[in-house]
Amino acid sequence: MFKVLLVDDERMILDGISSIVEWHKLETELIGKAMNGLEALELMDKNTPDIVITDITMPGLDGIGLVAKAKEKYPNVKWIFLSGYSEFDYAQQAMRYGVKHYLLKPCNEEQISEAILEVIKEIKKEQAAEEYIHLIEEKATKSTMLQFENMLKQYFMYQNLSKDTVQAMKEMTKQNYRNSFAFLLFTVEEEKEFNKINEFSLLIEKSLKEFHPLTVVIENHIVGFARYSDELIEQSRLFHKAHNKTLSFSIVLSEQKRDGEERLSLHQLLDQLFYQSKQSFLPPTEWVEFQTSSSNMLPVEEIVIHLKKRQSIEALNCVKKVCHQMAENTVTPKLAKGYLIQLFLLLMSKFPHREVEDRLQVVSQMEQFIHIESFVIYFEQLFDRLIHHGKEERKLSPVVQDMLDYIEEEFGNPDLSLQWLASNRLFMNADYLGKIFKKEMGQRFSTFVTNYRIDKAVEIAEKEQDIKVFELAERIGFGNNPQYFSQLFKRIKGFTPSQIIQPN
Repeated sequence: MFKVLLVDDERMILDGISSIVEWHKLETELIGKAMNGLEALELMDKNTPDIVITDITMPGLDGIGLVAKAKEKYPNVKWIFLSGYSEFDYAQQAMRYGVKHYLLKPCNEEQISEAILEVIKEIKKEQAAEEYIHLIEEKATKSTMLQFENMLKQYFMYQNLSKDTVQAMKEMTKQNYRNSFAFLLFTVEEEKEFNKINEFSLLIEKSLKEFHPLTVVIENHIVGFARYSDELIEQSRLFHKAHNKTLSFSIVLSEQKRDGEERLSLHQLLDQLFYQSKQSFLPPTEWVEFQTSSSNMLPVEEIVIHLKKRQSIEALNCVKKVCHQMAENTVTPKLAKGYLIQLFLLLMSKFPHREVEDRLQVVSQMEQFIHIESFVIYFEQLFDRLIHHGKEERKLSPVVQDMLDYIEEEFGNPDLSLQWLASNRLFMNADYLGKIFKKEMGQRFSTFVTNYRIDKAVEIAEKEQDIKVFELAERIGFGNNPQYFSQLFKRIKGFTPSQIIQPN
């Protein structure tokens, strides 16, 4: 409904017009009546009309004075003047203020209604034009924002950037931060819908607004820039403390940067979280430098034995040990993930009859793990599934269980073999033992013993760095043949024993 105000110093005309016009049929509402221009201004201050129908000649403040004063404050109000033939000069003055509609007194309902409808048509046309302009401006703004957002995504995700992108980022950091900024990363560590991540992003920008953050949402990560200062670090710490009870997320802040070309990618920022626990706050003083080499060996056979014996805790401890060693050596997350994915695939190859995992899907999932603890959690669940799945199959026979126990006890015995075990411990036919072992364990007895001994060699060498190769060979059952031990070790592990004992 369009609001109408009537102004005339003659009460009869005011009452007459207000009563004869069917306001609702014209999509209008009469909101007030005034006897002069001053009263009209007071009413307009209380409730601004869309249309004012006013007389020209009035005491106090006439129609010309009213429109002159009101135009400054209410430029969008439309005017209809009531005038007599003798007031034509006044009407010409009103035209200077954009007044286009006049009614000659006396006028009837039809004339007044036609004038109102004409004004309403004009208002609607202007509103449509304004909406169109607003829509165009909104689209232009969204387009500009989208272009900037895409540029930020390229900056943080792609290795090779165009010269235009590099230059744009350089100019942006110079203008916004006067070449003193930090990279920041907020990583949401639980599944959330995209709109929830966006809401969290807005909360971050609002909380850190004094540091002028510029961020972009990439999957579950909010990454960008902010003006560097000690206050930024403290405010981010307080934000983390205030909100991590309702949402699991970690924060990474870089050291001070002075040039937009000093780029840190999203993956580089995420790498700093790899050896941290979930819900971490990582200021620049706690960043680590990663090593690009490692002598970590994978205790596959040891884990297999524990799983065959349904010892999930012991099997998981082997994984935890590998993770702990990589964390101590600050192995690059890419290399660490490669080791742990290899461990998963090797373990699955030992259980080919247990199709409990979609291996390609798991590898893809592991590559996206942010924290190393996610691998530990996954292996814990995997071991439980393998053992549970195994319960549905025939359990290890008592004789194979005994064979595994003797391997653990006698791996340092150079005489350990299938024949020796059959003759000296189990007192059974060696051929029968070999067949049942291969059937239940999936590999020959001699192969299993060799792999187990090599895994034990790795374990001993990592604990006793001063041990000699010949001593190590003797400890794990290779007797006086360290050369054969070294050749076999390298063939299985890809390294020589001396590279573990004396890493370069």
